[in-house]
Amino acid sequence: MNRWPVAVLALLAPFALAADPAPGPLPAEQAAKQSVLPDGFRMSVFAAEPLVTQPVSFCLDHRGRVWVAEALNYGAWQPTGKDRVAILEDTDGDGRADKRTVVCDNFNYITGVEVGFGGVWVMSPPGLYFVPIRDDKPSGPPQLVLDGFGYKESRHNLANGFTWGPDGWLYGGHGRTSPSDVGAPGTPAKDRIHCDGGVYRVHPITKKFEVFADGTTNPWGVDFDDYGQCFVSNCVNPHLFHMIPGGHYEPWRNRPSSQYAYERLPTIADHLHYPGGDIRGTVGKAETLAMGGGHAHCGTLVYLGDAFPKPFRNTVLTCNVHGRRVNNDILKRKGSGYVASHGKDLMVSADPWFMGVTLRLDPGGSVLLSDWSDTGECHTYKPDMKTGRIYRISHGEPKLPNVDLSKLSDKELVELQTHPNEWQVRTARRLLQERSTGWTDLKREAVRRSLFSAGRNHPEVTRRLRALWTLHAIGEHSPVTLTDLLADPAEHVRGWAVRLLCEARDPRVDQLVVRATVDPSPVVRLELAAALQRLRTDQRWSLALALLARAEDATDANLPLMIWYGFEPLVPADPERALDVAAKGQIPLVRQFAARRFLDHAATVGAKADLSPLAKVLAEAPPAAVPDLLRGAREGIKGRRNLPMPAGWPAVYAKLRDHADNQVRDNAVSLALAFGDPRAVTDLRALAADQAAPPADRAGAVESLVGVKAADLAPLLFDLLPDPATRRAAVRGLAAYPHPDTAAKVLAAYPRFDAGDKADAVATLAARRDTALSLLGAVEAKRVPRADVSAFAARQMFALNDAAVRDRLKQVWGEVRPTAGKPEVLAKYRAMLTPAYLRSADAASGKAVYARTCQACHKLNGQGTDIGPNLNGVNRGNLDYWLTNLTDPGAEVGKDYRMSVVRTVDGRVVSGIVVERSAARVVVQTATERVTLAADDVEGVADSPLSLMPEGQLDALRREDVRDLIAYLMGG
Repeated sequence: MNRWPVAVLALLAPFALAADPAPGPLPAEQAAKQSVLPDGFRMSVFAAEPLVTQPVSFCLDHRGRVWVAEALNYGAWQPTGKDRVAILEDTDGDGRADKRTVVCDNFNYITGVEVGFGGVWVMSPPGLYFVPIRDDKPSGPPQLVLDGFGYKESRHNLANGFTWGPDGWLYGGHGRTSPSDVGAPGTPAKDRIHCDGGVYRVHPITKKFEVFADGTTNPWGVDFDDYGQCFVSNCVNPHLFHMIPGGHYEPWRNRPSSQYAYERLPTIADHLHYPGGDIRGTVGKAETLAMGGGHAHCGTLVYLGDAFPKPFRNTVLTCNVHGRRVNNDILKRKGSGYVASHGKDLMVSADPWFMGVTLRLDPGGSVLLSDWSDTGECHTYKPDMKTGRIYRISHGEPKLPNVDLSKLSDKELVELQTHPNEWQVRTARRLLQERSTGWTDLKREAVRRSLFSAGRNHPEVTRRLRALWTLHAIGEHSPVTLTDLLADPAEHVRGWAVRLLCEARDPRVDQLVVRATVDPSPVVRLELAAALQRLRTDQRWSLALALLARAEDATDANLPLMIWYGFEPLVPADPERALDVAAKGQIPLVRQFAARRFLDHAATVGAKADLSPLAKVLAEAPPAAVPDLLRGAREGIKGRRNLPMPAGWPAVYAKLRDHADNQVRDNAVSLALAFGDPRAVTDLRALAADQAAPPADRAGAVESLVGVKAADLAPLLFDLLPDPATRRAAVRGLAAYPHPDTAAKVLAAYPRFDAGDKADAVATLAARRDTALSLLGAVEAKRVPRADVSAFAARQMFALNDAAVRDRLKQVWGEVRPTAGKPEVLAKYRAMLTPAYLRSADAASGKAVYARTCQACHKLNGQGTDIGPNLNGVNRGNLDYWLTNLTDPGAEVGKDYRMSVVRTVDGRVVSGIVVERSAARVVVQTATERVTLAADDVEGVADSPLSLMPEGQLDALRREDVRDLIAYLMGG
């Protein structure tokens, strides 16, 4: 069992390159015995089919019994459900469950379960339910606590849970592609809380719902370390995040909730768990083994038990979905937060069906681990639904205590707050919180005194924190006692005092300002930065000013962004004051973002917006602040032009125009352009035409002129077409101008273009009716090869909605097939691409076809871009997967990759993914570039259910090219 790591290569090798799943799982006992663990560890079976099937989530009650949620509906949401919650018990103390009790069923698409407060909490989107339980039976019907959770967009990327937090709230994760608008049943739409990714929490008594932190991709599994810090594992790389209250996390994907965050907090992991190549094809190979097994993770457990060796405490365990293992990440403090480094995997399974989902600590300090035990996951799911396992990982023989914490007195539950096993601690805290609503004054005072004494006097900080959290959970911490703790010697106690003071949103702000001014700990300052968002806008100024004065925090991984997230609403509230405060502060990122937000806010005000505060702050700011302010201002004017020139601007620009810093000059010129300053237009036209200037500067000058649609620019762009230094910028820029000579000039220069320039030229010509007709004429005359017109460009021309263009397109290029014929096309390619024919593929040719058809939007083996999904995270070895997605790419497309058709007032059509839409601009990611349009230029945006990837990609290829491409995509 402990032949590490050589044994892993042997046990995984038979499955590494298998295109089809194994016919069945290993028997549970055999799978446990053949697992590979570090020396001293063992894995045993707690439960297996038929006692448990499809365990998507589980938790433990006060007796250590397992309550498991079985997701029998997974894969397709149905109006009626058959998902259920069952209790699994070990009645004879041998470590294996021998009794099963179904306590509730008929749930649909269950994704989370937790016990407490007299019943069981069940996440079953679109609802969060509470089922009252007595004697292991429902004592009443399921109560719909909250509704509005998204469920239609994705089978796996949605709300899930749960974990009891140290503060007495119920925490869960939320995927980004199934947005929710949450409220109690009957809550009007305007009063609901939007959540489209991150971590949420629900109070078990008040039923209040909050978004704790926003972002990530698809977090499954939330847990807390000894200091109450929150961590989630993400089901897509990057895989581990430290979740700070009010934080915004990567990726953005045009989330409205994070529109003005501008930059989001990154992963804390300093590593990946895969080499960047084919996930499944490299399973069991030395490189992948050394890195951790794969890109997708599920379940999070910060180990806080007393049965593993001490180095495991406060390390993160997470299931690696494709690697069939449990990863172990080592947390290290860095600044205000953490860095997570790769540790030795805790377990690698030999079972080809193993798929870990949930990890929990048990009463003896061992780890319970659920195994979904099936043939696929989100991208390729052909369910068996007959198997499921829960294993126990122990160090040596597992401790199997017979416990029932509900029988303990209040005093004994308080004493458990010092126990070394977190299961005891959390369960005791929850029981005290449950009991607190029924205490007499005498009982409440006795518990309060005991906890208060432990919180003041215990020598270990973590034990003092537990007392602090329990006092808060039972409602026995007053603002006075918490304010006293702001001066505590322990930084984590001071930090939690800040957080808990702000729970009621009415703390002594002057005391927080003192802390921000003098506290030496970045941990405390991070809590103060997070606290900004818990304060009223008028309360934030003094605290923000104190935080912005801490120059040592400018390079911290978390503090600048967290300060910004709390400072951002101050900009629209008082633009001039906010710019002045930011400029005089010592945090460059806040200076930059404040200027950007100032201009974004001005766009919402319109022509009446007063821009003079920007000129004023640029004139008066410390010299070190000017580059940051200009950098942000340049971002804020993207897509905008003809802004009213603010008072004082000519004098400011006169100084900036001659600044020693080239970047300052460039940004100042861009700002001057937006203000209609004629000096800027003259300067940039001269720079664009100057063949002695650096190519990047010349191209940048063209992009700036095009960005403000400088008058009479088309002739200059025509002159720049022959010059390789400016050609791409000129070709792309011509799309913004409806000039009658554009088609003739571009087509004349076309033979001298490289492949990238040709793709840009086709995109430009396909954007307007007249140029599209000229392009199609050139294709017919063989001046432009038909293969140069991609399926995306053809669909772009079809979207012009012009009868002449559509007729010509059909004659010259072929049919743009919106919906019809997909089954027939799929059958045609399935019949063509037999295993024998695929074996004859040319690998080099396949890679070349990929480069010209897919690489512009997708990344595979590290090559390409991230516009569309990373192809390394999909089921590469499955022919049907590729054929279905290539012939019918819109059949199962997430909202992040849906196409929109944007029409401008002067007749241009831009097709792509809208990545930003605001009062100032609309930004569209096309297949070739990111196009920024002034909001005033946009006539309309039509959303489409289609994918950015067009249909007909394979139809445009030769038979041999189709073979070579598919073989390459499948891992050949």
